[in-house]
Amino acid sequence: MKRYLLFRFLILLVFAISACSPAAAPTQGTPPAVQPTPAEEFHPLTTRTGREEIDNILDVVAGGDARTLRSLIHFTDAACTRLVGLGGPPKCREDEAEGTPVEVLPILSSEGSYLRSDEIETWPGLNVSGLYAIYEVSPAVIAEPYFPVGEYVIVLLENGNEPPIALRASAGRIVRVDYLLDPATETLDALLQREAANVILAPKN
Repeated sequence: MKRYLLFRFLILLVFAISACSPAAAPTQGTPPAVQPTPAEEFHPLTTRTGREEIDNILDVVAGGDARTLRSLIHFTDAACTRLVGLGGPPKCREDEAEGTPVEVLPILSSEGSYLRSDEIETWPGLNVSGLYAIYEVSPAVIAEPYFPVGEYVIVLLENGNEPPIALRASAGRIVRVDYLLDPATETLDALLQREAANVILAPKN
């Protein structure tokens, strides 16, 4: 009988403790914690340098009009080739003889390519969200044939996860477009350190 009473007492004690314990907070449907937005690491597209030839390009980039941007392109004169393989001058079309003069916009991404002057209407322009830096190109930077390095470079950051873009320009005209596909290979800061003779607009951070 004593064992029976002791057993009932223990059962009642367990229930009493359970009733007094606070209920666990429900997890289902709980919104995730809001992560703080990182500080912007670029200048707004409204930034200007006070140098007219650069600011004219920035005005057009900020305006977002592809046709006006295309009007600022200075094409490179080249003689086409029928040699196959990467690199070298632009490739001839089927109806063009070796050495036919052509006008092209050099584009550098994972490899070099060219956009012909009669194809420029197919270039969609830029979809950028900010301005990273602007610098004058050092005379020590070696220009590859048909790929001018420009007098100065405008580094822009595209929207989303798209790679940064470097507009290489001279005398207010765009002479080359670089898509910086692999930032792990060289950081943007390292690009400035390697190429810049003078930083016109330094990175924000």
